[in-house]
Formats: sequence, C-alpha cells, structure tokens
Amino acid sequence: MALTRAAVLENSADLGIVFDTDVDRSGVVDNEGNPINGDKLIALMSAIVLREHPETNIVTDARTSMALTRFITARGGHHCLYRVGYRNVIDKGVQLNKDGVETHLMMETSGHGALKENYFLDDGAYMVVKIIIEMVRMKLDGSEEGIGSLIKDLEEPLEFIELRMNIISEPKHAKARGTEVIETFRKFIEEGKLEGWELDACGDCWVSEGCLVDLIDDPAAIDAHMYRAKVSNKEHGQFGWVHIRQSIHNPNIAVNMQSSLLGGCQTMTRVLRDKFILASGVDNVLDISQIEKYGKIGKVN
Repeated sequence: MALTRAAVLENSADLGIVFDTDVDRSGVVDNEGNPINGDKLIALMSAIVLREHPETNIVTDARTSMALTRFITARGGHHCLYRVGYRNVIDKGVQLNKDGVETHLMMETSGHGALKENYFLDDGAYMVVKIIIEMVRMKLDGSEEGIGSLIKDLEEPLEFIELRMNIISEPKHAKARGTEVIETFRKFIEEGKLEGWELDACGDCWVSEGCLVDLIDDPAAIDAHMYRAKVSNKEHGQFGWVHIRQSIHNPNIAVNMQSSLLGGCQTMTRVLRDKFILASGVDNVLDISQIEKYGKIGKVN
C-alpha cells in the first residue's frame, strides 16, 4: 500500500490499485494518496452499491466499526454483522438472498468481498472495476473530487486494538478449551457480571449459539465460537465494543476492541481481565500476557 501511495502522489494519478497475490483481495489509494482498505473500502463499496440498489442489505464481519453501521444506515442501507471469516460473510449473503432478503454486497475487513451481480464470487478485481466505473461516472458528471470523497463523512474509531490469548493445552484439547472460555464469556455477560456490557444485536441476527447467526430453523454450522459485546457507561452511552473469537487455524483466542473514547480500549481490557478472565478462572488455560501488558501500559509492543 505504501508503494502504491507513493506512486499515486508522484504521478498525480487519479487512483492506485492494490491486490494480493491471487487477486481475491483488493484495496485502493485515492488521488490524494489516502489508503482505502478495511472499513473504508467497505464504506466505499457500500456507497456505490447503495446508489445502484437502495435499501439493500450489506453483510460484513463483526469487526467493523459502529461508524460504518451509521454510514450504511444513513444512506438507507441495512448492515448485517456476521461471523469473522470471508466465506462465512459471503455464504450469509447467499442465504439471505435465498430467503428473499435482497443482499448485494458481502465484505470482510480483510479485503475479501463479493457482489450478488458477480455470482457471489470472491473477486478483488471485480470490486476494483466497480470503483473505476464510479470514478469515471463522477468525472463525466463534472466532479473534480476523487473517489475518496464518497467516504469523507465516515468517522474513524478513536482507538482499536487486537490482542491474542494463547490456549495453554495439548493441541488435541485446545479447541474444546477455547470453546469453554468463549461460552463462559457469554454466560458472564448474560448474567450481568460485566456492568455496561451487552451481547450485540443486529436486526434479526444476534449473538447466539457461539456466533452471530439467524433465528432460522437451519442455521449454518459453527466453525469457530465468537461473540461481540457492546460496551456502555452512564456518562457516554455506548462507546465501544469487544469481539472475542476462536482462531480456526491456531490454538489461540483473538480479542478485538474499538472505542470512541480516548483510553476506552485500555479500560475495556482491564474490565475484561478483572471481571471476566480472573473472576472466572479461565486464566488457568490462557496466556494473558498481552492482556496484562495492554491493561497496564496501553500498548503491547
């Protein structure tokens, strides 16, 4: 991304394009050299898709920001939070369309994404073509602004962090231990042991049975347990969220956090440590050194 940004600025280009090696993930750089990936790329594609398909559903993984939800709903769309994992996100869109719920965009913060019009293929090149077409349309309409102007009102979270907790167990028992930890997290929240923490919800989809799933008769199988909790206090209302999930491939648990308050992620980390990890005793099966360090000094490295 840095090389592409430098090339855009050096050549006064309208757009820079970045792909991964097999072109199923993409990102872009606008004419001012601003990288557009993660939430910003989802917002850009949402703006384009919602102009073509007003009120459509947009499926993302549950690590996206509260600001992205506001961005989508302000344009008349519906934001469906779903499980981490690009196949989960795309398959969710396929299922919604089968159920008669119009869903034209499915996208993960990693840059993976698919469109209904492109047969739900995980295709980074097709995403970029849509962006180029929109950029040309803007120029033909007489706009002198770059593609980044479409997301200029997207707020960025003040803080975000990802922490990892390795599971201390024989490899053959690691998945079961991880599931126990995450289900204990759910139980603690449901019992009100973490004040101001509430399992997050999204329309007809909510956090149940270990992941964000539909209230339908045949929910998709759970590949890794995960929950997202929204965090509030009396002074500021909801100011952040915590997403905790099993890694599918490695014996660890990932903890993602976002906050709209300065110091919010560190505060949530301390609550997670004191009111859940230590209070429940799950620290016996977890290496919480990253949690400890971030809770004390506000950084990992």
